[in-house]
Amino acid sequence: MEQTKCKIKRLTNGPKHHLFGFHDLLITNGAGDKYLSLEVDTMNRPPLPGELFGSGYVKDGQYIKVGETTALNYPQGARQQWVAESELFTINNRVGDVWGTDIYDASTNQLVDRLEATTHMLSKDGRYAYGLDYARLFRLGGYGYSGIADKGANDATPTNSGITKMDMQTKKVELLVSVRQVAECGATSISGISHHYLTHLCLNPSCNCVAFLHRYFMADGGLMTRLMTIGIDGTGLRCLAQGFLSHYDWKDDNTIYIFGRANSFLDALRNNPLLSHPLMVESMKVAKKVAKFVLSRGNGGGNANSGKYFMYITDSEQPIITPFAQGLITEDGHPMTNPINGKWCINDTYPDANGIRTLMLYNFDNDDRIDLGTFKMIDDKPDVALKDTYFIGVDPRILGSISPEELSFTRSGLHCDLHPRWSRDGKQAVFDSIHEGTRQIYIAHVGDIIK
Repeated sequence: MEQTKCKIKRLTNGPKHHLFGFHDLLITNGAGDKYLSLEVDTMNRPPLPGELFGSGYVKDGQYIKVGETTALNYPQGARQQWVAESELFTINNRVGDVWGTDIYDASTNQLVDRLEATTHMLSKDGRYAYGLDYARLFRLGGYGYSGIADKGANDATPTNSGITKMDMQTKKVELLVSVRQVAECGATSISGISHHYLTHLCLNPSCNCVAFLHRYFMADGGLMTRLMTIGIDGTGLRCLAQGFLSHYDWKDDNTIYIFGRANSFLDALRNNPLLSHPLMVESMKVAKKVAKFVLSRGNGGGNANSGKYFMYITDSEQPIITPFAQGLITEDGHPMTNPINGKWCINDTYPDANGIRTLMLYNFDNDDRIDLGTFKMIDDKPDVALKDTYFIGVDPRILGSISPEELSFTRSGLHCDLHPRWSRDGKQAVFDSIHEGTRQIYIAHVGDIIK
């Protein structure tokens, strides 16, 4: 592991807060002179239903607001992204009574179109937008948007909810794959266990395959995650791994890297539908607590990442799982492969016991980690005065499994992961941080390191 002094500068300024969101989208336009950004007045609470947030970009050190959106969650923003290398950008927003997509022209700062389907990720050529059901995500505790009811709230595995594919030219929208299809994909049907949802959609570099996470709660209350892929023509749906699976990206067209624990015996046992009997459920809850206690002692202390690691998973009928970065990256983070030089990825860590997050580069070829800097979270507590309003529409079982204070924190702007993402030229790692007291966007200049 190395450390290097890296030039880091703040891109945005207070008193208002600015953010981009997640770690899987390019932040700059084709010319490289505009950085997409959201602007908010307060960050110590989750968004309210119908609350408006500024959408725009930063150019020459100035934030330029071009519109507003009500489709925001702090971890992933509003999924704003450039349409190929043009001056157009998309951003999720409410369109009528559904979550849809607004399209702006940054050369005129005008809204040019509104589409009735969401955009989670665009193809590189900007032709197709792949979207998720954000109303369902919000109801089931995922990264959704508040304000629109989940139309499939009474269906555990709906056939009309899933991943959508929208042609940006013809505006035709089709369901690429449904929640029901995903739940029924595999050796054992799991469609009757609990309500399921799809999240964290990501296209491979050639944009001919979509990876995503399939999640549902098991009988003992634990969350099961399955890593899935499907071709953009809707064929070839398959499950690559299941267990505790977290953040990931494509290393190349045939390989995904992800943090977690895959295909363990304990997860397989807990996932057995036969264990849904009430007596078995209580037994499994006890076993789960015992297992967590044992695992927490496995490294001589309370290490939540014990037994978990980064791994390569091949996108194939018989997936091959290979651990990597052993001893170098030992905890969950938010990685993104460099768009120009695929030997490198940018990554971060969650806060340690002192609230410190670390920004790092990792070289796949050399198995080398380079730390770029550390950034401290602030100690502010979330405002829970309107907790009954923040979470209108969230499943009561979700609300019953976590305290209002903790849920409010994780869905507020105070929970500011670095979520580093690349500039289009691959020379800048751009991240959100709160270490100076307000939430702003920062740039780490790493071109000289990875050239």
